[in-house]
Amino acid sequence: MKRLPVVAVVGAPNVGKSSLVNRIMRRRDAVVSERPGTTRDRAYNRAEWAGHEFTLVDTGGMEPRAKVGLEALVTLQARVAVEEADVVLHLTDARLGVTEADGAIARELRRARAKAVLAVNKLDNPADDTERHRFYSLGEGEPHAVSAIHGLGVGDLLDDVVSLLPEYEADMEIESPRLAIVGRPNVGKSTLLNRLLGAERAVVSERAGTTTDAVAGEIEVDVDGEAERYLLLDTAGVSKGARRAEGVPYYSSLRTSEAIRRSDVSLLLVDAVDGIVAGDLRIAREIEEAGSSCGVVVNKRDLVQAERLEEIEGLISARLTDLKPRTVRISALTGAGVDGVLPFAARLGRAYRLRLPTHEVAEFIGDVVGRSAPPKGVKIRYATQTGSAPPRFTLFANRPKDLPESYLRYIENSLRERYDLWGVSVRIRVKSSR
Repeated sequence: MKRLPVVAVVGAPNVGKSSLVNRIMRRRDAVVSERPGTTRDRAYNRAEWAGHEFTLVDTGGMEPRAKVGLEALVTLQARVAVEEADVVLHLTDARLGVTEADGAIARELRRARAKAVLAVNKLDNPADDTERHRFYSLGEGEPHAVSAIHGLGVGDLLDDVVSLLPEYEADMEIESPRLAIVGRPNVGKSTLLNRLLGAERAVVSERAGTTTDAVAGEIEVDVDGEAERYLLLDTAGVSKGARRAEGVPYYSSLRTSEAIRRSDVSLLLVDAVDGIVAGDLRIAREIEEAGSSCGVVVNKRDLVQAERLEEIEGLISARLTDLKPRTVRISALTGAGVDGVLPFAARLGRAYRLRLPTHEVAEFIGDVVGRSAPPKGVKIRYATQTGSAPPRFTLFANRPKDLPESYLRYIENSLRERYDLWGVSVRIRVKSSR
């Protein structure tokens, strides 16, 4: 499922951002006041114009010169919205003219990835929009004259905004999350797939390399009383020389890599008889680099002693230190433990798609910092989640370059512990709060 394009409305305090959002949404949900700073957090709304759906983000007033206090935190929230956006609508106030804050915001937007559209609000007389011409000095293209209160010019403004959005099919069918079963040749992937699907969908043989296509089947998983559907992928085993080989081994390896890149959850199947070998570690690195989530399924548990299984799980903890995946023990041949595989994968999928409220992230990171402060006088002023699948977080610090990797790992592990993110790539960026 592709996300909706994002449009963020930003501007200095009290220029009418929430009034404009209410006009676009045709309602009055946001608190509107003459007092600056009424809107503090980012507010997300699903909007539509001329057949184009998008996520509309209302933000608090940006005060780029603010370094501390509430104004600085509100400005950080707005900057996060700019990072997430495909199009940024910069709203200004005709009655105030071009302010120092308008200029500072325009300079920030020129460095942003998103495309910017400039609008001049509070031009309530449709016969006279001459005041908008002063805003050409901001260097953001043509200033659109609007009146958020009366709705004047809003339609033309939205026509311009939606013309800049990336393509998105509003009626596109929501695709089920993808689950890939990956591993070296002959570790039992196709046998496990057939167990899960209840049919002989993949060719199974004792000869390594007999599965060459990614075979898909859709399956329903019950997790905590809720049904979830997954598209189940089987892949050819990745052999040591697959990248250098010609023909079937090489192309099967490419298909496996593509399945890993396309999947939300990758289950790495390992052989309990062989234990953890270099080939397993290579695939685990590929899963992490692709940004997929990873769980380890230890197959052929019926062929080894319990002590051997414990040894393998210890090796997984010691060697796969980046993703820190959990494990489940099965025998694909006899079916032992197989009923736990899909709930195991679905829990990974939920963690992979984790989305947390901004205030919760900020409070949790504040508690983590309170337990162990960063070294070298670094202060983490704010934190937010800036993406999911996999979860991505941004920390705002006074001296981001002085924050050591060991401290970022401490925060990462704290997030894993709190939100059960074992096996999920947790990505953390640090930006300046100045």
